[in-house]
Amino acid sequence: MLKFSEIRACSQRVPDDPHHFPSEVFRLITEQRLLYINLSGEFRKEAFPISVFQALFEIGKAGLPAGRIYEGHINGLELIKAYGSSSQKDFYFREAINGKLFSVWNTEMNSEAVTAERIKSQVHLNGAKTFCSGGLGIDYALITAKMDGGKQLLIIPLKEYKQLEEDCSLWQPMGMKNSVSCRIDFSGIAIPPKNLLGSLNDYEQEPWFSGGAMRFAAVQLGGAEAVMIAGLEHLKKQNRTADPYQQQRMGTMAVQIQSGKFWLEKAQDIYDNEDKYTSGEIINFGNMMRSVVLEISENILHLTERSVGVQGFMENHPLERLYRDLKVYLKQPGPDLALQNVGSFTFEHYNL
Repeated sequence: MLKFSEIRACSQRVPDDPHHFPSEVFRLITEQRLLYINLSGEFRKEAFPISVFQALFEIGKAGLPAGRIYEGHINGLELIKAYGSSSQKDFYFREAINGKLFSVWNTEMNSEAVTAERIKSQVHLNGAKTFCSGGLGIDYALITAKMDGGKQLLIIPLKEYKQLEEDCSLWQPMGMKNSVSCRIDFSGIAIPPKNLLGSLNDYEQEPWFSGGAMRFAAVQLGGAEAVMIAGLEHLKKQNRTADPYQQQRMGTMAVQIQSGKFWLEKAQDIYDNEDKYTSGEIINFGNMMRSVVLEISENILHLTERSVGVQGFMENHPLERLYRDLKVYLKQPGPDLALQNVGSFTFEHYNL
């Protein structure tokens, strides 16, 4: 039986520090076999009691920084599933089963974009990635690099390169601190060609480049429920549950969280039955889901803030850190464009 309450309790004990990887949280996640929940049956050889999107939601609910790292791990395995060779899948999936963590790092500054060049029998890297969630707590980083006129995915076994360092000077946010989303400079690193994943520009192939937003939306929704629960527990302790205004707010939040869970179910259906949907439908649903979860989460933050008041912004209050983490994690790129694309798709495809 999965014990997400233990993961939640452990997440609450992790120092709110950009240098502190939540290793104990991931020890529990590993023990509960959640690192390979999205692998096919030939690798995991067992049924899981919950779906991939339920796991993303529950770990987000337990702690958003760990949820962010976990989502990156799931994304990494999905990319290997989609573009890896048979030998790569066999090796890296068994590594995941053995507790190794993966992540996907694409963000970079234009002035130091990562490049890769073949020189003799090695691929030499130059440049740095920013917002490297998990930092050097990750075992295998999937990064993108400019190479041969395109964008190439590379798999970097981080533990083999002792010269790599975490630069947290750019990661000083108000929340999500222990997601350890640091800058890492890969200049001077050389990897064997077998560590190239897929072909040029595979990383941005649709529908899952955009449709993958469903994953981080699932984590966000879990964080939103955690915020709501913190408000609920506060009101119970203050004996304010009979207040009609508080009941109205709590009712509104409960409806919105439940509606979000219906989106999770549909996301899982699309994930399990991809062949039943067109690429455009998957992309559109991803844009819709991230938009609606953003709205739900912002409403939860507002209503909980109104319900708890200034006490919830004291450092020793359970809500304070949850509030900051969700506020930061909601800042995903391109929310306006996502909603615009939903509108464009609707004009073209909506059945009247």
